[in-house]
Amino acid sequence: MRVAVLASGSSGNAIVVESNGTAVLVDAGISGKRVAGAMDSAGLTPETLSAVLVTHEHSDHISGLGPVARRFCLPIYATSGTHAAIDGRVGTCPDRVAIDAGRRFEIGDLTVAPFSVSHDCADPVGYSISDGTSTVAIATDLGVVGRSVRRHLEMADCVVLEFNHDEGMLVDGTYPWPLKRRIMSNVGHLSNVTAAQELLRLADGPMSTLVLAHLSQENNTPELAAASAADVLDRAGRADVAVHIASQGEALGPIEVERTCSASETAKA
Repeated sequence: MRVAVLASGSSGNAIVVESNGTAVLVDAGISGKRVAGAMDSAGLTPETLSAVLVTHEHSDHISGLGPVARRFCLPIYATSGTHAAIDGRVGTCPDRVAIDAGRRFEIGDLTVAPFSVSHDCADPVGYSISDGTSTVAIATDLGVVGRSVRRHLEMADCVVLEFNHDEGMLVDGTYPWPLKRRIMSNVGHLSNVTAAQELLRLADGPMSTLVLAHLSQENNTPELAAASAADVLDRAGRADVAVHIASQGEALGPIEVERTCSASETAKA
């Protein structure tokens, strides 16, 4: 199983998950030309894409959705609330499929499990994607990690988790206070500290790969996000976890994801 983060941040998001020749694109907040170029540079073939999975309707996740779906003849999978929110914004597309959080579905060799997240939009979800051996969980654009989100993260070999902002940088920064409050709210975005705290809950799970995603260019730095994650992983005795940092302007990956035994599984062996 392979994961490539084509872009991650407030200006555009797109992630490819691929296994056994089946590939899906999670969000299309960048152009079709950029999707194709980033996939090619990562050694992935755009023609293998089978679908676009949409997390929510904010423009940094759907700005390229219509052109991407039409260019590669891809069905668009999203919740009914998200489909309603993007009506009139994506144009005519090959196919639109309504999904529900908590209800799994199949795309080729991949099993996709959407889960609800807390964000200020119509009906947002994250995705857990499995090929039967390995699992990738993608959770970005959420103000708080709820029980359902945590359950999927705890089962994932590769966790793509939002490390959006440093609280000090945000508070002292130039954003207007209403926007600062929105970002720090339960329907906003995860701070480095809040995201890192979640890693303690994953320490006994199978996580072998961690991707720090959706970093704010204004209110965070890769160094601060990485330091927050490293500190917690070190205290949890999980220095073995491979940590990657996704960026807005440069594609990351593909990252090879393999199933590893969790600490609890090892103890039982």
